[in-house]
Amino acid sequence: MMFKKIKFLQSSAMVWTGFLSGFIWANYSLISVNAEMIFGSGEGNGSFGLLSDFDGQYFSGQQQIGYEFIIHETVEVDQIDWNGQYFPEGQPLKDKFSLRIFKMVERVPEITPKIEVKLREVRQTKTNIERFSHPVFNYVGSVIPFQLEAGRYLLSIVNNTQGLTDDWLWMTTDPKTQLQDADLKIFFRDGDGLVWKSGLTGKMSFTIFGKPTSNSN
Repeated sequence: MMFKKIKFLQSSAMVWTGFLSGFIWANYSLISVNAEMIFGSGEGNGSFGLLSDFDGQYFSGQQQIGYEFIIHETVEVDQIDWNGQYFPEGQPLKDKFSLRIFKMVERVPEITPKIEVKLREVRQTKTNIERFSHPVFNYVGSVIPFQLEAGRYLLSIVNNTQGLTDDWLWMTTDPKTQLQDADLKIFFRDGDGLVWKSGLTGKMSFTIFGKPTSNSN
């Protein structure tokens, strides 16, 4: 059942995006002067989208998506950017995003999040990329700063479209710009409290900004 749902998502929500690099510089003023890119999964030219919505009514219920990332030293995170699309109408919504970070233990995400990221503001911008008559949007998330120690983690980004007509899809990155030297995976599950599963292909698009704690003022 899950395989059929994912296959449908990949075939019906394919989108190309080619905007992230320039958009990062255009919005760099949103983060502190000393901030730098802590982790980036590649340019946001998503070839497809995966449902990540607490109210996924068009794709047989709830599904949560997460993607691994690695931190090499203790950092303070200031901002997280990502991109996505709406289905089936493709219209922007009053988003209710939940960003959560899970610790990886023996290459599997823990069930309970280590950090529930607190968003100060999310700026949504419509890109000039459109596929199947639906635009792709970029999101710049200013967060209350938090620290992460060196290690391997999972970032999960889930929207909540309850009471609205559309579901939300998290977009992947351009295969030409994806990290080639890191064995990072997509994980998914149907609800809180469940074990995360792997087996999907692609790399979810997001960028984490901040600074090493040794540079913190």
